[in-house]
Amino acid sequence: MMKLNKTIVLFVVLIAALVMSCKEHPVTYQHVAVDSLINIAYQARNYDSIISLANLHQQEGSLSSIEACYWRGYAYSRMRKMRMAEMEWKNAIAQTIETDADLAYYAQSANRLVGLLYLKSDYGEAIRVALPAIRLLKIKDYTMNNDYSNLLTFMGSCELKLGHSSDAARNFSQAWQAYQQLTHANHDIDSYTSSIVGLVTIVDAYIQTGHYQEALDWTVPLDDMLQECRQLPGVRESYLDKQWARLCLYRASALEGLGKKKEAAQSYKAALQTQYAKTGDGKVEASNYLMAAQRWDEAADNLQVMAEQLATYDFKMSQETIHTYLLPKYLANVKAHRLDSAIAVGTWICQALDSAIIWQKQDDAAELATIYETQQKENELMEQRSNLSDQRLLTVYITLVLVILGFGLFIFFRHRSAVRLEKAYNELARANTRAEESSRMKSDFIQQISHEIRTPLNILSGFTQLLTMPDMKYDKATLDTIKEQITENTDRITNLVNKMLELSEAKNHSDIECTDDVTVAQITSDAVNASGISDAGHLTFSMIVSPEAEQVHILTNLQAASRALAQVLDNARKFTAPAESRQHEKLTDHQQKVVLRISVSSNRLFFSVEDTGIGIPHKEAERIFDEFVQLDEFYEGTGIGLTVARSLARRIGGNIMLDTAYIGGSRFVLTLPVNKQAS
Repeated sequence: MMKLNKTIVLFVVLIAALVMSCKEHPVTYQHVAVDSLINIAYQARNYDSIISLANLHQQEGSLSSIEACYWRGYAYSRMRKMRMAEMEWKNAIAQTIETDADLAYYAQSANRLVGLLYLKSDYGEAIRVALPAIRLLKIKDYTMNNDYSNLLTFMGSCELKLGHSSDAARNFSQAWQAYQQLTHANHDIDSYTSSIVGLVTIVDAYIQTGHYQEALDWTVPLDDMLQECRQLPGVRESYLDKQWARLCLYRASALEGLGKKKEAAQSYKAALQTQYAKTGDGKVEASNYLMAAQRWDEAADNLQVMAEQLATYDFKMSQETIHTYLLPKYLANVKAHRLDSAIAVGTWICQALDSAIIWQKQDDAAELATIYETQQKENELMEQRSNLSDQRLLTVYITLVLVILGFGLFIFFRHRSAVRLEKAYNELARANTRAEESSRMKSDFIQQISHEIRTPLNILSGFTQLLTMPDMKYDKATLDTIKEQITENTDRITNLVNKMLELSEAKNHSDIECTDDVTVAQITSDAVNASGISDAGHLTFSMIVSPEAEQVHILTNLQAASRALAQVLDNARKFTAPAESRQHEKLTDHQQKVVLRISVSSNRLFFSVEDTGIGIPHKEAERIFDEFVQLDEFYEGTGIGLTVARSLARRIGGNIMLDTAYIGGSRFVLTLPVNKQAS
């Protein structure tokens, strides 16, 4: 019942949009001579000539692909070959935009294509075309035009038809803002008429989807736009009369849908006062309200002009035409109990149905054949262009080859010289970088050692002065404290000296004699005692030994093996904050953990030291074994512990690696060869 008026309204709206866009064409002309010929054909409504001119001048290169596709699509749409029009406009928006004129024709093609898809109820495809087109026009800052505004309107209408009312409302609001900006900037009849057409589309979409309150609300900006348009000089009174009549009819339909029958009838009565209501189009549009209000007699009277209207718009009697136009007329006569008229319409439908089916098949076949022929011609044209391009490329390639051969030897020898020079420069730069880094690290080491030695020496000097003062007497507790401090700082200096000796030993790459037959327990016991990790109050230390490892005897150097493991354990003790940190004392408030896991596999003994400390980045996995390297300057140390540990491990046939797969801290793995097992 509603589809009749929906289709007519959409058809009228799209025709109006086409006419408005065609008024913009002379502004977007790029080639005056070509566009003048097309404009003459357009004014004469000679659509075959438009297609021929577009084909000819596209081949000659005087018309861009986007322009040619647009004009062919426009001509096919006016010839009711909608598939052809759809194909051409899709081709247009798929082309590369190179000029401002291309951008204008892109916008027009996208607008026409989305409108066509909306008319055929292909709402999903319409949205897929509109969305990227709107984004592109925003990026190109090409929004002050009717095409951009209409794209927003059509997209909102499609979303509304698909049930996405909130998205539709947002796009309608943006369209309304665009219409306002356009009309206020140009203040001409064309901008206002285009904006009014857009608002009509919005109101009609809301009515067709049963959103009567929204439709009623949108009649307000439509009314405002009409009032502004009325103030323009030169505006046609017949146009204002038509749009005012449609506004009243929309209000009547919306009010009827809201159950406000009295107000709806008054609005309909106001529409009847216009000249447009007396025309065939006006009567057909008025039947929308009349059928909704179940005023069947009046609706049947209005639809008596249907045959005349179909002839006016040159509608062919297709299956869609029968379903869209004749069935509602039949329904109105049945509901009005006009059986003779209903039978007459039914007979008309029956007589037209067979011929409509045959015509529809023939028309579809002809249009598909035209599409196929067009695609064949395009393929042939592309092949010709490809062959010409290949010939040009071949000429260019031959020329390039000759040039390359002429300069080949010169470039080759120059390149070899440049490579050698660059290689020498890079090696020199790397050597210089290593020297600077080594110098810096040595300076840092000397400064750190000086600081490490100066502190305990100052403490020893102070206590020595106190003890040598003749008049000073101390109790036993004080003397014990002084003795403890002297011993502790003496050990500290001794350890620093040992570290310096270890550094010199780390540079020694000679093998260490491995003649000690020892067990895992001997190595771990010496290492744990030397590192002091079991006495560290800030962490919990545990050791897990596999049953197989407990029975293993190995030939190694006990001192070197235990020292290497001790250095790793000492590293874990230091970097589980706040053990040795200067500034990290308050970073953690929970107990840290260090776990020593010992296992044996493939004739290798594995000592895995896991801690919950600060961790080491993957990219630093090898650098931390270099001399003097400290990743965190807030922790005390000399940066040589891991260097010494790896050197000792390798000199007795083993190695030390960082397990980069471990998370939650650090895991170092010391491996030693198993040369002898317990019998």
